Amino acid sequence: MKKTNLTLLVFTVMSFVLAMTAFVFSGILDKVALSLGISVADSGLLNTMYSYGAAFGVPITLILFRKIERSRMLKIMLFATILMTFALIYAQSFVQMLIIRLLMGISANSYGVLAVSTVVALSPKERQGRSMAFYFMGSSLALVIGIPLTRALSSILDWRSIFWILNGMMLLSLVYFMKYLPKADHAATKLDLKNELQFFKDGKTLLLLAFTLSMFMGYGAFYTYVTPYLLLLFPSIEPMMSLILVLLGIASFTGNLIGGHVSDAIGYAKSLMLGAALQTAAMLLILVFQPVKWLSVLFAIVWLMSAWFTGLQLNTGIAQATGNRSSFMISINSSLIQLGGAIGSSLAAIVITFSGIQSIVFVALLTSLALVLMQMVSIKKYP
Repeated sequence: MKKTNLTLLVFTVMSFVLAMTAFVFSGILDKVALSLGISVADSGLLNTMYSYGAAFGVPITLILFRKIERSRMLKIMLFATILMTFALIYAQSFVQMLIIRLLMGISANSYGVLAVSTVVALSPKERQGRSMAFYFMGSSLALVIGIPLTRALSSILDWRSIFWILNGMMLLSLVYFMKYLPKADHAATKLDLKNELQFFKDGKTLLLLAFTLSMFMGYGAFYTYVTPYLLLLFPSIEPMMSLILVLLGIASFTGNLIGGHVSDAIGYAKSLMLGAALQTAAMLLILVFQPVKWLSVLFAIVWLMSAWFTGLQLNTGIAQATGNRSSFMISINSSLIQLGGAIGSSLAAIVITFSGIQSIVFVALLTSLALVLMQMVSIKKYP
């Protein structure tokens, strides 16, 4: 039992590292743009390319290497992510950085999919919601501590130094997995595509996947640019931006923690409906009070908390809907998270170019309304 708890803890630490790898540029997007001599919209492509790699590369990777046992595949993908991080640190041009971020999106998120299925396998069904909350606590802590800290230390710690630290943490985790995660502990990753594709005939599963794509389109549109959004609308908050990022991180941590308990109490379907309604309300309030500095900050915090509350239900839901028998479907769900984020951030970049950064709110508001409608249909049709 102690070994299982320690293993879950290492997975949680790696969840922190992966979130930092994915989102570290978000907190310092304006400074990255300045250092590379590009626009803020272009610097957002560093996140977008990572998301596109995850969206399209992960399912293909799992199909190509479907005969490799799960824990071995997990270690291979983690090692590949370490190599990609080294390559990013030594990249000589922005184009090279974009290509590496694409490849990093594939390897890191392939590891992430296998990690989710492993954490679920380690947990009894009645505690899966809380186990997933504990796992994703690492991601939320990245927003509470990691991203704000990179902002606060951005004058003395550049993005390359941050990736050196993350790579060290990945190397230590890999050593632990190599020693304490033997293949006998977990099922193989063999894919029977005929059986896997049967899940696409299940309407409830399809609605869940559609919910995932739509939600993360809105999330990608708003969260990718939340730092420059607040700074450009309210330049006076620059000295307090690190504190605001901490508050955003606390919101994600709180939403994730509450989400795990609520999911176990009322089920993921009702929790999804509650989360969708909260996101819609928060976005409406952001739009209405956009000229008011501190209310804009407050409702952005509320929105992020509701988004993390909802995101947890998606991972738990897809695992339960497939009986945790399908790493492939978990990868599809993960891919749609990344694809949604990539499409959302791409749309936001277009909107910023033509209408200004304040208009990105409309993208997130429209997707939130779509979530409410989809979940109403799902609950009515599949009670």
